[in-house]
Amino acid sequence: MRPVRQRLVAIALVVLAVVAGFAGGYLARGPSGSAATGTPTLAVIAAGSLAPILPGILAAFADETPGVAAPIAAQLYEGSSAAAVALTLPGAPYDLFVAADFRTIPSLSEPPHASVTGWEAVFASDPLVLAYAPGASALAGIDSTNWFAVLERPGVVLGVPNASVDPLGANAIFALELEDALAHQNGSLYGHFFSNPEGALATPTANAKYVAENVAGTALSTGEVNAYLLYRSYAIANHLSYVTLNSSVDLGAIDPSSVAAYSSARTTVLSGSGSSVLAGAPILFALTVPSAAPQYGLGVAAAAYLLSNATAATWAANGFVPLAPILTDRPASLPGALAGTAPDGVAPLPSYLAALLA
Repeated sequence: MRPVRQRLVAIALVVLAVVAGFAGGYLARGPSGSAATGTPTLAVIAAGSLAPILPGILAAFADETPGVAAPIAAQLYEGSSAAAVALTLPGAPYDLFVAADFRTIPSLSEPPHASVTGWEAVFASDPLVLAYAPGASALAGIDSTNWFAVLERPGVVLGVPNASVDPLGANAIFALELEDALAHQNGSLYGHFFSNPEGALATPTANAKYVAENVAGTALSTGEVNAYLLYRSYAIANHLSYVTLNSSVDLGAIDPSSVAAYSSARTTVLSGSGSSVLAGAPILFALTVPSAAPQYGLGVAAAAYLLSNATAATWAANGFVPLAPILTDRPASLPGALAGTAPDGVAPLPSYLAALLA
């Protein structure tokens, strides 16, 4: 079996094991006692970076919706790409999917690639920052003007997710490439952490280590890694020390010129169908409700709540930039309930963003 094929099989087996464990435990346990009470329980799968934030929002939704439960036991947080694959497995027990990359749902969950859903609602941006361990002597003096040079000091280890299972991994690679271009470093920053050329399948050097995003805070606090490029919302929610990046690097802007500049960055990722080259794009969070969701109406109601005025301030306080209006890739397929609850309505993705879905 060739190495690439072995890796694809390994990723699929990990996803299958995680989902089987969640579904088995969830169904055997019963959704927070709802098997006995008949209480509808919302089951959610979402990007790992949302683990510190989304449970509280969903709890508020349950509090404001009589007869509904949204326990943490019915929520699974992992890389968005892996989550999308999990949704294609038979019997996936989820009513709502929230991804950290607006390209994930159209490319892995919608026709012609899959039939999990037929639409997405894009609702917020979230720029990258560099979180770091303040006690690491090698990082002394780090700030927004010198972070790229400090990272190349001896002994500094950068934590990154696997880009093939988590969009954050690809975004970290894009940020390194874009900083190289901005500072005229001819690829030295990227090359310090990855051995393959820019645009190829990125292989970490001894200066980088794969660490899943949902344990990034722990890895920083224990010294497993010294720095980690991650979403601003995650840094804020976990009270991490961080420095901001230039807007040309942080993937947080959504104007046409910035989007065009971001797309100059490239990396190769693996999927069940092989490998593909992924271009840089703005970080935009999106959600959908699987067509075969056990409780489709409840999923739509939860999605409407996440897009409403009731949560806008919470998203903003946690580092997100809510979009106004909400954007969608398929306006004709979007549930009508969502269009009516978004504060500034819903609009089609502009052509320069829609082109990134191709």
